[in-house]
Amino acid sequence: MSDRRFEDTRAQLERADGALRRGEHDEARTCAVVASQLAADAGDPHGQAQALLRIARVDTFVSRLRSAHRAAHRAVQLFEQAGDPAGEARSLVIYSYVASCLRRNELAVTSAIMATALAQPLGDPRLLASAYNARGIALIANGDFDRSADALDKAAECAARCGEAATFQPRLNRCYGEIVRASVERHLYSHPADGTRLEQALQACHRLAQTVRIAQLGDDAEPTPRALLAFARCIAAAWRGAADEADAQAARTSWLHAVAMWAQCEVARCRGELSASAASVRAMIDVALSVEHEQIARTGHMLASDVLDAQGRSREAIAELRALARRDIEIRRESLEHHDRVAQRQLELRRRSQQLRELEAESRRLEQWSLEDPLTALPNRRQLEQFIVAALSRGAVARRGPSIALIDVDRFKEINDRHSHAVGDRVLQSLAALLRAHVRQGDLPARMAGDEFVIVFFDADLGTARMACERLRGAVREFAWRELAPGVDVDISIGLAEATPQDTMHTLLARADEDMYRMKSVRRADDAPVR
Repeated sequence: MSDRRFEDTRAQLERADGALRRGEHDEARTCAVVASQLAADAGDPHGQAQALLRIARVDTFVSRLRSAHRAAHRAVQLFEQAGDPAGEARSLVIYSYVASCLRRNELAVTSAIMATALAQPLGDPRLLASAYNARGIALIANGDFDRSADALDKAAECAARCGEAATFQPRLNRCYGEIVRASVERHLYSHPADGTRLEQALQACHRLAQTVRIAQLGDDAEPTPRALLAFARCIAAAWRGAADEADAQAARTSWLHAVAMWAQCEVARCRGELSASAASVRAMIDVALSVEHEQIARTGHMLASDVLDAQGRSREAIAELRALARRDIEIRRESLEHHDRVAQRQLELRRRSQQLRELEAESRRLEQWSLEDPLTALPNRRQLEQFIVAALSRGAVARRGPSIALIDVDRFKEINDRHSHAVGDRVLQSLAALLRAHVRQGDLPARMAGDEFVIVFFDADLGTARMACERLRGAVREFAWRELAPGVDVDISIGLAEATPQDTMHTLLARADEDMYRMKSVRRADDAPVR
């Protein structure tokens, strides 16, 4: 990826962040979409994941929940591919929250658990608090209120390490969980809502709101904490029978119109104004569906059934429950379709991963073949040259170069001519095995060409190399060559050279070659008959 494309992607991401801080959601989304396209074109999965995370955040803020769900899911995959567990955890937090809103409850819990597991070893208390917070919300959606309370308490505990104000959001979500718990119990068991747990959770929020400025209680881009707190206070007052107090709080609930309608439903119900309560809950359902918040819509159907039943409109109450059942079926169908798409994508990714592994294996085989002598399986001349250049470079830094041994099989042509080329090949293979056995770890034995071999003694002086070569020559003389073919005898000539700071690969090999031919001449003179 070019530096310019990288810079352009990061610039768009920074513009998106600035727009988010200012609450300019359309501008933030536009910049994030541009960044995503730039990163995709440049083959930058991490940059694309960053952009998709911002798109998911914007879409969550403006209640485009299905779009947020898709963006967060893709961001999770790309962060995993890029090896960024923190980014993956942040994306999973949004993915879990949106899944909760869309009533894909099992997916919400699984994603939140995964986010928590990824966040724990990273040592970021704010991220871990967000993960536990998402886990608490997901468990509320699943009706597991006790475990939700535990998760939100852990979120507050982690958030406290970032300052007291950071604990407000999980504490406020505790209030919401208690509202849902009491509403469900009222619907199932037909008794007045018990606001005891809600009052206890609210006390912690009251204390915090009194000691910390309300502006500190949440990010500017998050739903207004003041409105959520007013909603919780409204519900608590209505369940205590304090209709006027509840009405005053309901007027301050401005976050989500559906939640405001929920508050008005409870106020009217507290006053015994069941017709007004029914009208408010109908508006609550309509608004919740328009902003894709399936959890609030579900609660609305439940409340509508209760209000209609209290009015003696049993058939309509049953019809409301049937509408809820139909919606449940539709949600399950959407969830199954999503899981089917995920499964198909995973299968495709698995197929591509398998193809990539096969290509990598083939590439390694080809690279090995390009660097390995096929007859002896020793490094070939190409690899030898690369190794010598690297050894000379390192020796120049360490002021101690390598030594090399150039090895030639004496009268090898006679072996081929008298015993066949097949026997000659076995001689070379056996000699290669002896070379491997007589070098240190880090040294390199290689086949130059024909019957010529080289050993590069890494970080060794001439004396060390000479002792190793004497041991090698002794092993060659003791080897049972006649087991390869009757009458075969093998000996080798060895030339040595120690690198100097001025040496190149060619000059070093040339000096070893000169030394080898000098040794051959000496041996021929020694072997000559005396006259």
